[in-house]
Amino acid sequence: MELREYWRAFKRRAWIPILLVIVTAATAGALTFLSKPEYTASAQVSAKSQGPNTNGQTASFPEIAVGNDVALKVVQQLKLNESPASLSDRIKVTSGKSDVYTITINDASAEQAVRIADAVAAAAAVHYQEVNGGTNATSVYDQAVKDTEVHYQKQFVDAQTALLTFQRDHRGAGQSKDLTLVVQGALLQLNAEAAAQAYRDFVNGTTNADVSQLSQANVYQASVFEQAAAKPDTTSRYFKIGYAAALALLLGIGLIFVLEYMDTAIRLPEAVEEMIGAPVVGIIPRANVQTLRPAKGGVM
Repeated sequence: MELREYWRAFKRRAWIPILLVIVTAATAGALTFLSKPEYTASAQVSAKSQGPNTNGQTASFPEIAVGNDVALKVVQQLKLNESPASLSDRIKVTSGKSDVYTITINDASAEQAVRIADAVAAAAAVHYQEVNGGTNATSVYDQAVKDTEVHYQKQFVDAQTALLTFQRDHRGAGQSKDLTLVVQGALLQLNAEAAAQAYRDFVNGTTNADVSQLSQANVYQASVFEQAAAKPDTTSRYFKIGYAAALALLLGIGLIFVLEYMDTAIRLPEAVEEMIGAPVVGIIPRANVQTLRPAKGGVM
């Protein structure tokens, strides 16, 4: 068939897709607006990082928010009757130019949508810092540093205890004529001062090293920026109606060409000439009011 013939077939049966679109849109609209509405709840989270990356492995906030770990925590926390994979598929994360991310949840219950959105936002904010920040960015002293600090503290306490015990037992030893007591007192004083200085140097050195390490580390911060609020999701209703109407239109157009393919009637003179191999001499028009009306001035 030529393009012109397709157009003729479409015009002749155009009522089919038009009728299907009207009926389908009306039915889908009635079912959609009469059914229980779906609610959308959106919570906002501020997630950002400061400083250069040192661990070489990072996960973006959207990846973490829709991950199974966050979904599992929320399912267990709220005791939801669905799998973590199902909840993960329902979590939508969008962002603009800033570090604020919007977490959206759709649910048939407005209250449930708010609970899930808030729980996902809180769990994602915590997990974002845990995954990317690790323990180095949040702890100043590791276990080895703590053990060393305890050692210096013990040295200081022992030296001070020995000095104070000596001074209590030998009052005025500094002015004593016994040089042994004088030297012993001076040595204990020296040990006490050395232990105190060693402890001060350790604390200052450890603090400076930790500050330097933290300044070079990538510090990840995330917090819930705005709690969720539910509202009816009307956009999905119109989308469903438009989707149903579009399918009806495509089905109607396809039905036109199926009927045209199955139709064996001959409607054009050219088709008759091609079939019988002879020219068409005349055409008898279809009988209707226009063709049966007598010409003006003529007789019946």
